[in-house]
Amino acid sequence: MADMQMVFRVVDEMTPEELHQLQRYLRERQEVRWVVPAENLRKINELMRPLQEQAAQMSEEEVNQVIDEAIAEVRRERKTYFTPPQTPPRKR
Repeated sequence: MADMQMVFRVVDEMTPEELHQLQRYLRERQEVRWVVPAENLRKINELMRPLQEQAAQMSEEEVNQVIDEAIAEVRRERKTYFTPPQTPPRKR
Protein backbone atom coordinates (compact mmCIF):
# COMPACT_ATOMS: atom_id res chain seq x y z
CA MET A 1 0.00 0.00 0.00
CA ALA A 2 1.43 3.35 -1.05
CA ASP A 3 0.17 5.59 1.74
CA MET A 4 0.11 3.81 5.08
CA GLN A 5 -0.12 7.15 6.90
CA MET A 6 -3.54 7.67 5.31
CA VAL A 7 -4.62 4.23 6.52
CA PHE A 8 -3.40 5.05 10.02
CA ARG A 9 -5.35 8.33 10.02
CA VAL A 10 -8.53 6.56 8.94
CA VAL A 11 -8.06 3.91 11.64
CA ASP A 12 -7.48 6.61 14.25
CA GLU A 13 -10.86 8.14 13.38
CA MET A 14 -12.83 4.89 13.61
CA THR A 15 -15.45 4.22 16.25
CA PRO A 16 -14.95 1.28 18.63
CA GLU A 17 -17.50 -0.75 16.63
CA GLU A 18 -15.70 0.00 13.35
CA LEU A 19 -12.39 -0.99 14.94
CA HIS A 20 -13.95 -4.24 16.10
CA GLN A 21 -15.21 -4.94 12.57
CA LEU A 22 -11.78 -4.17 11.12
CA GLN A 23 -10.09 -6.42 13.66
CA ARG A 24 -12.50 -9.25 12.83
CA TYR A 25 -11.87 -8.73 9.10
CA LEU A 26 -8.09 -8.81 9.53
CA ARG A 27 -8.25 -11.93 11.70
CA GLU A 28 -10.40 -13.75 9.13
CA ARG A 29 -8.18 -12.60 6.29
CA GLN A 30 -5.10 -13.99 8.02
CA GLU A 31 -6.80 -17.35 8.50
CA VAL A 32 -7.64 -17.67 4.80
CA ARG A 33 -4.36 -19.01 3.44
CA TRP A 34 -3.56 -21.99 1.30
CA VAL A 35 -1.69 -24.63 3.20
CA VAL A 36 -0.62 -26.26 -0.07
CA PRO A 37 2.21 -24.50 -1.95
CA ALA A 38 1.46 -23.38 -5.52
CA GLU A 39 3.79 -25.96 -7.10
CA ASN A 40 1.92 -28.74 -5.29
CA LEU A 41 -1.40 -27.34 -6.52
CA ARG A 42 -0.08 -27.61 -10.08
CA LYS A 43 0.89 -31.24 -9.47
CA ILE A 44 -2.52 -31.99 -7.98
CA ASN A 45 -4.18 -30.38 -10.99
CA GLU A 46 -2.08 -32.54 -13.34
CA LEU A 47 -3.08 -35.67 -11.42
CA MET A 48 -6.75 -34.70 -11.41
CA ARG A 49 -6.96 -33.69 -15.09
CA PRO A 50 -7.74 -37.24 -16.39
CA LEU A 51 -10.50 -37.59 -13.81
CA GLN A 52 -11.93 -34.20 -14.74
CA GLU A 53 -11.88 -35.15 -18.43
CA GLN A 54 -13.61 -38.42 -17.63
CA ALA A 55 -16.25 -36.63 -15.55
CA ALA A 56 -16.86 -34.20 -18.41
CA GLN A 57 -18.00 -37.18 -20.53
CA MET A 58 -20.55 -38.34 -17.94
CA SER A 59 -24.27 -37.74 -18.33
CA GLU A 60 -26.20 -35.71 -15.77
CA GLU A 61 -27.74 -38.94 -14.48
CA GLU A 62 -24.31 -40.55 -14.02
CA VAL A 63 -23.02 -37.48 -12.18
CA ASN A 64 -26.04 -37.51 -9.86
CA GLN A 65 -25.57 -41.23 -9.19
CA VAL A 66 -21.91 -40.72 -8.23
CA ILE A 67 -22.90 -37.83 -5.94
CA ASP A 68 -25.63 -39.93 -4.30
CA GLU A 69 -23.18 -42.79 -3.74
CA ALA A 70 -20.63 -40.44 -2.18
CA ILE A 71 -23.25 -38.93 0.14
CA ALA A 72 -24.41 -42.40 1.20
CA GLU A 73 -20.80 -43.40 1.95
CA VAL A 74 -20.22 -40.30 4.08
CA ARG A 75 -23.41 -41.00 6.01
CA ARG A 76 -22.33 -44.61 6.63
CA GLU A 77 -18.95 -43.40 7.90
CA ARG A 78 -20.57 -40.82 10.17
CA LYS A 79 -22.83 -43.47 11.67
CA THR A 80 -19.87 -45.79 12.19
CA TYR A 81 -17.39 -43.30 13.63
CA PHE A 82 -19.42 -40.44 15.03
CA THR A 83 -22.47 -42.03 16.61
CA PRO A 84 -22.20 -41.52 20.37
CA PRO A 85 -22.66 -44.65 22.45
CA GLN A 86 -26.19 -45.16 23.66
CA THR A 87 -26.57 -45.12 27.41
CA PRO A 88 -29.45 -47.02 28.96
CA PRO A 89 -32.08 -44.94 30.76
CA ARG A 90 -31.41 -44.46 34.46
CA LYS A 91 -33.61 -46.31 36.92
CA ARG A 92 -35.45 -44.22 39.44
